[in-house]
Amino acid sequence: MPIAPDAGPLRTLPPTDPHTLCLALVGDLDYEVGDEVLHQVRRALRARENLRQLRLDCRELATTDSTGLSVLLQLHRDAGRDGIGFHLDNVGPVLERLLRVTGTYDHLRPGRPDDFPVDPEATAGESGALH
Repeated sequence: MPIAPDAGPLRTLPPTDPHTLCLALVGDLDYEVGDEVLHQVRRALRARENLRQLRLDCRELATTDSTGLSVLLQLHRDAGRDGIGFHLDNVGPVLERLLRVTGTYDHLRPGRPDDFPVDPEATAGESGALH
């Protein structure tokens, strides 16, 4: 179920591939909208089969408070539990500072290699062992 273009703090972006869900965070990710964002993203994740990546574009994210940070951490945890890669794209200086000050940058930073689910067939050597 796609998120409507005027759905407030979230907007669906064109996927990079059929196994990726791309959403844009818009405006403030705070106490007032945190539960709504969490609910909408979780609903969008459940609506997609064979999902391998969740990408949250932060280009239009103005501010994030502790509730917003909690939402990002919960979504990261949900994605990891379900074997889905989690990426924050276009992290601006305000969000980056919050992540660094709270010690969550290394946990949530974009493009972390270990965010990608392991595909045993892609990583198996000739002997069949994982590298």
